[in-house]
This record gives sequence, structure tokens and C-alpha cells, in this order.
Amino acid sequence: MLRQNRHKPSGIGAGKKWRRFIYGDDGAVSIYLVIAATGILLLMSVLVDFARVAAFRKQLELSAESGIRSSLSAYDESLYERYGLFGAGGTDRNAIFSRVAQHNWEASNGRFRLLDIQYGSSHVNSYEVLGTHAVFKRQVLEEMKYKAPIDFTLEVASRFAPAASAMKEASATVRLLGQIRGLYDKREAHLAKVLSLQREAAKAGEDGIAELVPVKLHHAIAGNTALSVAAGYGAYLDWIRHDASLKEGEMPLFSEAIASFASNARSVSGELRSNSRKALSRHQELEKQAYQELEEARKFNDEMQQAVRNMIAEEGKTNTGYDRVGNNGQLKGASPSGASTGDLAQMQQSRQAVQQLILPLEWFDSYRNELSSQTAAFASFDSEAAGFQSSVSASLGGGGSAALLTEGAAQLRLAYEQYAAKYIEPGTVINAREQQMKERQSTDAEHKKKEAEAKSKLGEVRSMLHGITAVPQLEEHQQLFDEVRKRFEANLAFNQLADADGSETADVVDDPEDASEASMSQMGAVFGGIADMLDGIRDPLYLNEYVVHRFHTFDPQKLQAIFENGDKNEFAHALSFNNQEAEYVLYGFYHPSANIAAAYGEIFSVRLAVRTMEGLIEYAKTGNPLLVLVSAVLYGIEKSLEDMMTLARTGSTPFSKYVSVQVSYLDYLRLFLMLHGGGESRTARMIAVIEQNTGFDLSRTSTGLSGELKASVNLWFLPGVIKSFVKFGVLSGYVKGGRYEETTTIGWSYG
Repeated sequence: MLRQNRHKPSGIGAGKKWRRFIYGDDGAVSIYLVIAATGILLLMSVLVDFARVAAFRKQLELSAESGIRSSLSAYDESLYERYGLFGAGGTDRNAIFSRVAQHNWEASNGRFRLLDIQYGSSHVNSYEVLGTHAVFKRQVLEEMKYKAPIDFTLEVASRFAPAASAMKEASATVRLLGQIRGLYDKREAHLAKVLSLQREAAKAGEDGIAELVPVKLHHAIAGNTALSVAAGYGAYLDWIRHDASLKEGEMPLFSEAIASFASNARSVSGELRSNSRKALSRHQELEKQAYQELEEARKFNDEMQQAVRNMIAEEGKTNTGYDRVGNNGQLKGASPSGASTGDLAQMQQSRQAVQQLILPLEWFDSYRNELSSQTAAFASFDSEAAGFQSSVSASLGGGGSAALLTEGAAQLRLAYEQYAAKYIEPGTVINAREQQMKERQSTDAEHKKKEAEAKSKLGEVRSMLHGITAVPQLEEHQQLFDEVRKRFEANLAFNQLADADGSETADVVDDPEDASEASMSQMGAVFGGIADMLDGIRDPLYLNEYVVHRFHTFDPQKLQAIFENGDKNEFAHALSFNNQEAEYVLYGFYHPSANIAAAYGEIFSVRLAVRTMEGLIEYAKTGNPLLVLVSAVLYGIEKSLEDMMTLARTGSTPFSKYVSVQVSYLDYLRLFLMLHGGGESRTARMIAVIEQNTGFDLSRTSTGLSGELKASVNLWFLPGVIKSFVKFGVLSGYVKGGRYEETTTIGWSYG
């Protein structure tokens, strides 16, 4: 009982608790909690909607990516199968994009969904086309990287590598001898002119003088000569004394004889003096001309010496294309070269023998002194002629003596005899110079003979190549080329490029040695291109290999009939554009036979370089280096003609007698593609060929697409807050009717 009395009724205690909750101090904390909870709830609502918007935007981006990739999957199979290129085609791309994008958002089917995404609109645009050169090249490079074309070119390079050392020596030899030949010919032409001027001066010293001062004694005392004047002077004095001693009334007996002698003496001495002065003046004039010609000859001689110095300096270079190919470790399995060290040494000796053709500087100094001596020798005679005239005048005036006149005539004759011996008859000085020239030019006759043979053979080559271009063209063939030209020009215009085509053919020049030098230069460029390829310059190589693999090339055997018997029929019908696509890409000519002629012209040039190298070894022991050159060139032309016939029969040629491998027509085209480089015009021609064969307009064939997708998501809590985010740039969409809408754009390409 006592325990129960201690406890208060339960109803009274509960009422006090409620009063304390309402009126007590602890109620303030509860209100603050409510306010805080409300703020947190608002913040969480904003964060939830913001997170849903962020998730929506990510879904929108992923859907656009999926749609654009699916749109690109609709590529044209025929274009890919034939040329390995991707271009959009087939099913409507807008439909694919829309369907795939919406497929990512499954319908709710009455279930709760975190994101209620609704499709708005979409469309697909093209932003890259295959006709753009950068896009086209990128696709070609991607295609060829998986085809490992490098192996094919390495194989071609391995065939050329064994001849690198021999071709380097041959190129240096031909280049030097070619330079020396031109300089030598110019020098000798000027020296021949000097000799001609010497002879002209001697002729001036002979005309009008030799008959007055004969060298032979029995001629000197006969007729009207200086010596005959001196010899007759004694009789002249006797006539004068006789007539002077006559008595008054006696008639003079020798008046006429005295007058005749005096007249003749004055005439002979006067004419001799006049002719001598003219001859001396002519000597001095011709001497100046001879000096000029000699100086020109010396300049060319100096250039010959400089060419040798340059050659010696270049021999020390070890980073040429020939060296980089010959020493490249990638070319394993290359055939060994048959050109021995001794063969290479022989070509070096041919270059060194050029020193024999160069005249020392002292030689020119000596020749200049000789020209001066000739004028001086005649000037000495002219002095004697002047003295003789004075002696005659004095003697006829009565102040002379027979002894002095005779001595003057003798001195005159002696001076002229000394001059004539050196420069007229026998002309020892001039003859010695002529003999030197003959010795220097001892092989010129044989050189000219071989050069004529080489020109004749070169004419056969020109006729062969002209025969290719002279074939009557079929109208349908020309029409195809005209169509391709329009496509080419349209593509250049689309890429905003000028027609910088300007392909050049390896035209065969008229001069055999010039043709050989040009072919050596071309071969140097070929080895340089191979070296660049081996050093890692791969992109141009991939483009070249694409041309070789994807485009048709001409069958060289179609030329056999026209080469062997002049039958043009088969060749004319084989000149369809589709039979020479690669050649067109390489050269860019729009005449059905021009590209084939260009290819064969370059093949001949390569063959001439290789065969000339063989000829330099074959004829190295001939002696005169210029004769070695022309003999090697003649050999090269003859063998190259045989190679051209072999190519037409079998489709390939042996590389060299020193490297026993075969080089096919396709291999030659690989070399020429590399030799001529790329360029935008070649890319435009590649595109023109593809368009011609497929009917596509690659400037409208998409390889990159941009998709625009618009969709919306519902907002759960506070659309106004999200709208504020949009207003202040936090979000890029917009709020409409309780939904957040946004548009995303994405681009994608084939590569």
C-alpha cells in the first residue's frame, strides 16, 4: 500500500510532458531541426535533378556516338572491295542514326525509370568527303599499312643494291668525263683558232713580200727583188760614170738604163716597205686576237682542272644515295655484285686519266711568248725593210755605196729567211704547234666515228619511241581519256588547286654522251629515292604501292609486234585507258599512247645508265678517257636497245651482267613513282581513275559524318532552379514544360 501511495497518477504526468514540449526551452532546438531538414531536402532535390540531367546528357552523348557509328557502318562495299576505301552509302543514314539512338532508351512499360528520356529530333550531316586530298591520302595510308607493301619495295631495292658501288663509280665517271668533254672541245676550238691566227699572220708576212725577198738565192737575184737591186747597183754606178765621162757633144748611152734601174729600185724598196708595214700591223692585230683566244682556252683548261678538283672532293662523300643503299642492312639476301674491286678501280683510273688532257699553266705562258716572238720576228724584218729603203734612197742620191746596199739586202734576206723558216716554209714553230694539237687529238677521229655510230643507234631509240606515239588512236580510247581529264580538273577545282600537273617524259636527247649523263643523273635520283624509303620515309611509298596494287598497268608484251616488225594493230587496240591506269597516274598525259611512251623512255634511260656502267668497265683500258666514254656510251645504247626488245618479249629485263636478277615492268614503274614524287596532281589523278571506274563522285562521298540529336528528360522537383542553371551557363540546354531539353552534336569518320 505504501508503495502504491508513492506513485502519481499516470494521466497527470503525461500532461506535464506535453506542456514542457510546448512551453519549455527545449522546443527551439526542434524548430531549428525542421528548418535544417527543409534546406537539406531542397538541396537534395536540386542535386537529384542535376544528377539526373548529367546522366541524361551522358546518355544523350552515348546514344549520339552509337548512332553515328552505326550510320558509318553503312559503307559502299563495291568501293571498299575494289579500292579499299570507305565511303558512306546504302541505307539512309538519318534513319539509322535515329533508330539506333532511340534504341538506347527502352520504354518504361509501366515500370519506374530513373530517366524518362523522350526523343525529339535528329539529323546527320557530312563533314568529310573522300574527294578531299587529305582525307583520301589518310584512307589510302591506313589501308596500305595493313598490306605490308614495304616487302615488295625492299625486294626491288635488293635487286639494285648490289650495283650501288659500281653505279656510283660510273655516275662519277660519266659526269666528270661529260664535263671534261665539253670543256675539252671548247678549249681545243680556241686553240685551233690561235693556230689559225698564227697561220694568218704568217700569210700576211708572205703576201707581197716573198716575191720581193725570195729565200732561195737563184730566185733572189732574178727579177725585181731586193737582192737583184743590190746586185745591179754596181752596173748602175758604172752607167753613171760612163755617161758622166762623155765629151761634149757625145750622146749618153745609159740614160734609159739608169732611169729604169732607179725607178725599179725605188719601186722595189718602196713596195717592200709598204707591204712590210701592212704585214706588221696585221701581225699586231692578229696577235691581240690570238691572245684573246688563248686566254679563253686557258679559262676552259682551268675549268677542266676545277672539275677534277670537284670530283676528288666528291669522292670523299659517303652519304650519297648509292652509299646509303649499298650499305643498308635491311637488304638481306641481295644478290652479290659481279663488279669486282678491280673493275671499280678501272673506272677510277679513267677519271684520273683526265689529268692527261689538262695542259699546265706554263704551256699557255710559253704559247703566249711564242705569239709575241712571231710578231717580234716580223718587226725585225720590218726594220731591215725600212733600212733597205733608206739605203736605196741614199744610194740613188749618190750618197750610198754598193757594199752597204749589198749588205742591207743580205740582212734583209737573212731576217726574212729566219722568219720564213719558223712560220712559213718550212714553218717549224707553227708545224710544231700543229703536231702537238694532232697528238692531243690523236683519238678524235675514232671518237667522232664512234660518236656517229652512237647517234645512229640513238636515232633508232627515238624512232622506236616515236613509233609508240605515232600509232593511230581509236576514238573510243580518246573519249575515255577526255572524260578522265574532266574528272581530274573537277577534283583539282574542288580542292581549290591549280593544275600543277606538268609531268615530264624522259625524252631521249640528240647527243649520245648527254643522254648517258642524263640517265646517270636519273639513276642517282632513283638510288636517292630508295635510300630515303629505307631510312623511313614511308608515306609516299604507301601511296605508290597503292597505285601499283589497285590500278591496272600496261602489258609490255603488247609492244612486241610494233618493235619487231612495225605491226601497230595490236598495240593500238591495247591503248584503252583501263590498260594503263598506273601509267596515267604516274605521268598524267591525255593522249592514249603518251603515257606508255613516257614509261618506255624512262626505262630506256635506266637501262642506258646500267649498260653504260658496264661499258666503262669493258673499255677502261682504251686509253684516252674521252674515247673510253664514247665507247661506253655506244655499248650502253646498243645493249639498251636489246633490253627494250627483251622487255617487250618477256615483260622483264636482266638488271646487269654483273647482277643476275630480273627487273619486271612493274618494278620499273615502282621506281618511277618514287622518282617523280607525289604531289596534289597525282592524288587528283588517282581520284579521277577511281571515279571513272566506279561512277562515284568522291567529292560527294562522305567519309566523316556529324550527327545532331535532340531529346529531353523530365524534372522531378524544382524546374525553376534548373532553369536558373541554364540562364547562368551552367547547363547548355533549356527547360520547357517541366522537362530539360538538350541537343548534342558529334562527329566521326572512317579514319
